[in-house]
Amino acid sequence: MKKYILIFGLVFLSSCQNNLLTSIAKTDIDIVTEIHVINAKSYIEDLIIKLYKINPVYLSKNAKFDSVSQVIIDIFKETNIKNVDKSGQENINLILKGFDKSFNGDRIYYICKGLYGMINASYNYKDKFYLTDPKLDPQKLMNTAINIETLVWRLSNSKNNNKLLIKTNNIDNDKINLSFERLFGKLINNQENMARIVSSQQGRMIQKAAKGIVSSIFLPIGF
Repeated sequence: MKKYILIFGLVFLSSCQNNLLTSIAKTDIDIVTEIHVINAKSYIEDLIIKLYKINPVYLSKNAKFDSVSQVIIDIFKETNIKNVDKSGQENINLILKGFDKSFNGDRIYYICKGLYGMINASYNYKDKFYLTDPKLDPQKLMNTAINIETLVWRLSNSKNNNKLLIKTNNIDNDKINLSFERLFGKLINNQENMARIVSSQQGRMIQKAAKGIVSSIFLPIGF
């Protein structure tokens, strides 16, 4: 009996030691970063669900998946760093494919996959952060916020035969539904806040276009 108690005690002590070491290896900025990563994924998941709800036709055009949950799992699946496009162009191409007027597939899947890919790249494809990790690039974080604004502009202006390729804000019972606008705003603020936190910590300057100026060109988020 004493033998089992001793073994249990050693296992418990080892577990506590590992948890303590993990906690010590994290700084406040690491914890804050993890929260921003969780927020970004949550906002994008909500965005995917909302986009399919108001544009159900696109799920039927997806050749790989027949449910929204399958799409979400695929978009959020772990990235193999060895296969990452270091230039960041691949994620841009995914989004542009979703806006291609000649494309007849699932636009929402490609746009959201490219969007999450950009944001994932801005966090160096990580969701756990420690003291010894390479520092995040605040300009990359800010550039993702700029790209989200560009994406919002394209969603509002990309049409085929005078109809939006993908519907977002709509009018229901004479009331304008601005849930997409609020959701994109949260995602933009999430990335901007993280960029400012990191730049302040590192003493680096970051650039952003003047308010009201939105580009139609996506900035590459490399790795």
